[in-house]
Amino acid sequence: MNVVNRVLVVLGLLIALPLGIAMLVAPIPILGAVGRGVQGLMAWLGTVPGWARLLLGILFALAWMVVCVLLLILELRRPPRRMVRVERVDGGVVEVSLNTVAEHIAYELEQLPGVLRARSRVLARRNAVAVEVDVDMASDVEVPAEAARLVEVIRQVVGEKVGVRLAEPPKVRLRAAPAPTVVRRPVGGPPSAGNA
Repeated sequence: MNVVNRVLVVLGLLIALPLGIAMLVAPIPILGAVGRGVQGLMAWLGTVPGWARLLLGILFALAWMVVCVLLLILELRRPPRRMVRVERVDGGVVEVSLNTVAEHIAYELEQLPGVLRARSRVLARRNAVAVEVDVDMASDVEVPAEAARLVEVIRQVVGEKVGVRLAEPPKVRLRAAPAPTVVRRPVGGPPSAGNA
């Protein structure tokens, strides 16, 4: 929302600056032109049928309301947190980025045997984190034992290595790589040159 605020302020100043200078330097011609413009608009609106005026008024009012509501939502919406507080620090307040936590988790998981690839997502929840991890495993792993090992590594990395608190148990999604296909040869052995 900071970018939108800056754009609106710059546009407002670019419009207000020349208008304010012109109004202060030559108020009578400016006010006369504004008055003539308003009278022309009133004359034109007088020629438009009442139902069309009402319909146009409702359409412009709805458009204005949508723009204002969107700006209010953007202004009041809290930006997502990108940092989380480290728990075990004496003498100060230290925050670590969520990307750092995610990178530590992925790195440690990829060091484990049988893990082909790990992708982690970390979200801030008050002064703790929620962790979701997608792990690609080799096809020959025992899923319950491997899942327990992965959860324990995540807990150690988050709590001990990085020093932040888990808001909820980590969610791990395992995907095993397909087993390699075995090419079976005929029982009679390799084909002879005469059969080819």
